[in-house]
Amino acid sequence: MFALIEQKLIKKFTKILLLHLLVLSSINSSFSQNSLRGRVINAETNEPLTSISVYLNSTSIGTVTDKEGVFVLLGIPAGKFRIVASGIGFETFIKLVNVKEVQGELSISLKPKSQELKSLEVLSPDPNGWTKWGDLFTNIFIGYSRNADDCHIENAEILKFRLNVDNSLAVYAAEPLHIKNYALGYDIMYKLEEFEFNFANKVVVYNGYALFKDLSLSFPKSANKWLEARKDTYQGSLLHFMRAFFVNHLEAEGFEMRSLGYISNPLKDSAKKLFAIHKDSVILDTLFHEISLNFDDPTKPPTSFNTTTVTNDVSKKFKSALLQPDSIISRQLVSADSIGFMEDSSTAGLYFPDSLEVSYKLKEVPIRYKRLFKSHKNETIPISQFVFINKKPVYVLGNGYYYGPYDLKITGFWAWWETIANLLPFDYNYSNK
Repeated sequence: MFALIEQKLIKKFTKILLLHLLVLSSINSSFSQNSLRGRVINAETNEPLTSISVYLNSTSIGTVTDKEGVFVLLGIPAGKFRIVASGIGFETFIKLVNVKEVQGELSISLKPKSQELKSLEVLSPDPNGWTKWGDLFTNIFIGYSRNADDCHIENAEILKFRLNVDNSLAVYAAEPLHIKNYALGYDIMYKLEEFEFNFANKVVVYNGYALFKDLSLSFPKSANKWLEARKDTYQGSLLHFMRAFFVNHLEAEGFEMRSLGYISNPLKDSAKKLFAIHKDSVILDTLFHEISLNFDDPTKPPTSFNTTTVTNDVSKKFKSALLQPDSIISRQLVSADSIGFMEDSSTAGLYFPDSLEVSYKLKEVPIRYKRLFKSHKNETIPISQFVFINKKPVYVLGNGYYYGPYDLKITGFWAWWETIANLLPFDYNYSNK
């Protein structure tokens, strides 16, 4: 899921070019459906592998191989997707593919897991791991949101827990997790590849691959309820942001961005200049001018006038400004054009040199979020932050998928919201009707 990418020269695109090329690509994706046929073999013996799960990551498109190792994926929207092939005893295969560019049958070779990898998976798990850390894992992985109340891991017994010597918690599973999300109407098979929580700095890193099944097909009476729940979950989500960014509709769809980079403190700079000129003199600020008109004859124009200038001593204000930091957070508005560039006809790059604040103005922040974090109790709308920690861009596809995620640190609202309970597939089609 996490691919290393090279630093590339950022090429700014114009708004018109982005709208014409990327919106056209997005429209084509909505109407074009494709299929993908392939075969999975053992990389060491070249024998076909049966019952291997093959799917497009975080979509509802997946199948298993037949006795000849053959698979067929149907109903694939145009664009790029990450294809996943996994089976017990084999290393997971992941590849970013554009279905239209695949010539003929896609061949996938699965490598048997080495003894070293197998030994790592069974390295001293804590037999009481679930009792000690099950709630912690669930709260991080499933989340605290309202959707989390109706989202459950059906086979939690397969999870293994290990406390490492660096005081970090590792969680792993040999089989995919089976998750039922009755809040959004999805049955999810999730292959957990990595989960590590550092108790010292409270940082969590986890990744995996998900296959969705729409429960509306089995429970049609709940279809409308789930449709509305998915819309509400999508609005203001990271998936929504990435899709809106791709077609340069961020502002139109309710997102606002501000720079969190540091700039020179303008008030302190002014104070330095004023005291350099006036030294120890009193600094006065003119509040207003008062004009008095003098009339010798009320029926005629005034013969003279007097002016009085009303001032205020602001010396104390500017002296206190000298004690302020030399730099302050900018908070200047950032346009979508300034953070994006075209990588190719189906990929947009996202990069900003400083920390970036993203707010969604069309939704109130959930009350649970405000209650959990005192630092956010006064926030009225969802506010999140991006930091490009390696000074590298991430790359965004039309369906909202982005790669290079190790280069992007997300804090604030999305760090709380973007959990399995609020996860939507990349083939989810949003409509505001």
